[in-house]
Amino acid sequence: MKRVVLLFMIMFSTVLVGNIYAGSPLSHIKGMHAIGIRGGTGLGNTFDVGVMYQYHFSRRWSFTTNVDFEKGSFKNAGFWCVRALPGVECSVWHPTSWFYLHLTGDVNLGYDSWNNADIGRSASGFALGLDLGFNLEFYAVPALSFVLQAQQGWNWGFYNTGGYNYFHPLFSLGIKYNIK
Repeated sequence: MKRVVLLFMIMFSTVLVGNIYAGSPLSHIKGMHAIGIRGGTGLGNTFDVGVMYQYHFSRRWSFTTNVDFEKGSFKNAGFWCVRALPGVECSVWHPTSWFYLHLTGDVNLGYDSWNNADIGRSASGFALGLDLGFNLEFYAVPALSFVLQAQQGWNWGFYNTGGYNYFHPLFSLGIKYNIK
């Protein structure tokens, strides 16, 4: 818990100090690109890491895509998956020049692998799904922003043992390099 508090203190200090010295208003503009990395966890997830790309096709709307690797374990079961998440993002609240609230929607395409030691079964195959969520984006300087994200996903797996669906929450923190 101390690490999380320290990480947030460093992030907000960077945002505030960066905006004092940046001297220019920060905003999403049409044609802006962003690339970044993120890491996080969910309920039951051991970890999730990924890379992201974003293209703003208007001031409020952007195309996003993420490629994630997720691993998790439960009592006697575990899973890992690789996912591509193309989607859209809408900026819904912008109270200051350095803070945005976005709503996100992604299509979830990937490959899942599950194993269960209790029943001695494993399953793997392609998965489809939908992720909905929101994120908070804090600009430290015009070229650098931090993204705190929460999303809920639903996946349907087409496994060698039959179909299976499940919900999964994910919370992550990322850093983006913005190219105007």
